[in-house]
Amino acid sequence: MYEVDDEKIGTYLDNAIKKRFESSRQFAKKYLILRNNNPDPSPEEISNMSNRISQIKQGNKGIQIQDLPYFAYLLGVSVDDILSGGTYCKPASERLTNYSVAFSKDQNEWEEYINHPDKLILNPDEYGKTVIDYALEFKNYAFLKYLMEKEYIWFVSEDSNEYWGSFGAGTSIERRTFQNTDLLNTKLKERDDLRTDLITLAIENKDFAILDTLHAREVPACYEAFYNVLVPLDFKKYYNPSMLEAIAGSTEDVMVYFSEEYEIQTNRDCVCKYTFPYLGNLLDLVIKKDKKSAAKMLKNALKHNRFVLSKIKEIADLSAKGLLHLSPKNADLDFIKEQVMNNYRYFKDNDTVCFRTASMPGIDYDGIFSNIIRVSASSKDEYIKSLIEDVNASYKQIAEYQYKWEG
Repeated sequence: MYEVDDEKIGTYLDNAIKKRFESSRQFAKKYLILRNNNPDPSPEEISNMSNRISQIKQGNKGIQIQDLPYFAYLLGVSVDDILSGGTYCKPASERLTNYSVAFSKDQNEWEEYINHPDKLILNPDEYGKTVIDYALEFKNYAFLKYLMEKEYIWFVSEDSNEYWGSFGAGTSIERRTFQNTDLLNTKLKERDDLRTDLITLAIENKDFAILDTLHAREVPACYEAFYNVLVPLDFKKYYNPSMLEAIAGSTEDVMVYFSEEYEIQTNRDCVCKYTFPYLGNLLDLVIKKDKKSAAKMLKNALKHNRFVLSKIKEIADLSAKGLLHLSPKNADLDFIKEQVMNNYRYFKDNDTVCFRTASMPGIDYDGIFSNIIRVSASSKDEYIKSLIEDVNASYKQIAEYQYKWEG
């Protein structure tokens, strides 16, 4: 048995639609074509249906019973999958398929499928889904862990030069001859959501030791950073709301882990210090759930923002002193300020900032690229409230930073 929960159904449908359709509007159009047997629904019909789907995804409206068979057909899932919010699944056939093997708990069955001469495991089925897609949907963590431990698949490569779009995920399962196209390796490299779904599953299974292995606090775009980024890096495409929900519902140690700073060597030969790129969103969830870990997490967010601000001031001073040394007589302080700030960039789209010293002889080169944290949630607890104010105040100082000459 399972309970019908509109919010869970909405979240499940949101993720299911994203995996199979470019947008809710495209899904709405396909739905209308199927339901009304009309190949050309009007823009008004599509807009109305798209709005209704949006309300269902947000949990504001329940799915209607007449929608269920059409939604299930278009998304390649069962009615029970939808009504249970993805928590109730069972295989539809005894034949070995991506679907049935991903549901199986039998190690012998897994090996038989892996070694099948037609390499079925390396390809999507008629619904466009791989065995990894289904294993994540069915929450078959034992199967996924087995594939990783046997090094049949990996979600993070040892070579950071492969971190483009994903963390260089891949498979060691041998392909067929070159005439055949086996796609699992490509799918793993293209879709970082498989990694974040696995992180969600690992947290739900309390397998916290694997979080570092999966680079759980990172996104591949972190490795594209350098000290002179001209446009915002795309962090949004890696956002996984189910992963954040799992973190916010986990132990205090896990929640605090996702608020701590870490350093990485990027592929642009920079050392960058980050926190979890979605820490602000996570903090909003944790504060709303009134979790005890909120204070520790807010302190870590504040510590990181203050580090970024301190580093910015240090870089600005380096540039200003170097520029002043180059033209000590009749120094134009406004010109120096302008030259210092030429290399400062704040990107509101992804809450990141980058800054480097002026490129002139005699100025020591230094720089920073990092994310900064802001919090939208509020709290009645006075201590939590004061920490939120401090975090947001430090964020504002960075976002509105202007160098002030204090020579």
